[in-house]
Amino acid sequence: MRDNKLSELLTAGRPAYGVWLSIPSPATARQLARAGADFLVVDAEHGPMGAETMSAMVAAIADAGGCAVVRIAENTTENVKRALDAGASAVIGPMIDTADEAAALVAAAKFPPVGRRSLGSAWAGLAFDTTLPGYFTEANAKTLVIAQIESAAALSNVEQIAAVPGLDGLFVGPVDLSVSLGLPPAPENPELAGPLVTIRQAAARHSLPVGIYCSDSRAAVDRVQSGFQFVNVAGDLAALLREVRWQVGQVRP
Repeated sequence: MRDNKLSELLTAGRPAYGVWLSIPSPATARQLARAGADFLVVDAEHGPMGAETMSAMVAAIADAGGCAVVRIAENTTENVKRALDAGASAVIGPMIDTADEAAALVAAAKFPPVGRRSLGSAWAGLAFDTTLPGYFTEANAKTLVIAQIESAAALSNVEQIAAVPGLDGLFVGPVDLSVSLGLPPAPENPELAGPLVTIRQAAARHSLPVGIYCSDSRAAVDRVQSGFQFVNVAGDLAALLREVRWQVGQVRP
């Protein structure tokens, strides 16, 4: 079974740099999978994409040798199953506010005896260049389950969330966390400094890596230097708009 690059980097204590995909396009994913990032996040929560498009994007990334992470639309068994059955290397469950919700996420993502994920996808193993039996044998160890911390409730429960058995990491949604705390909705809001320390410390006590959404590569470097381990350095939609606006600006005063 092919290795999970994101898992390998996190296990080794090294930073992992990704690209955020909001555009519902397997063609775009196919191109960006060759851009040199350690992982690509297919955003099925806020990106306008259904299960079939998400599955095709995961397949395009995997076939290019990339590592596909899916942020599911909601923490449900159906969403977790669809992402992992498509061949995702990791799932990010949004709006995880309690330990019980984190435990439900783990249960949906792991095969027995760890969880209750059902077996049957003919596509999941393709992403790891293995058969269905081979995938079943190693999937629990090689696919990651990540809880997104993005609310005041999650912040108050982060110690209990981080302690959930089977959880592989935490991921901070800084915009929604800011909104929930009554702060301006900015990815790099300086007023989040204290809450982010609380999250990192809780994760460290349970030997979990922590990631965070970043607006660009400069912010990503700063976040890694402050203790975050997996970050995105770009987003497809933002990069597209930035380049097109700049080019249009060259011909229009």
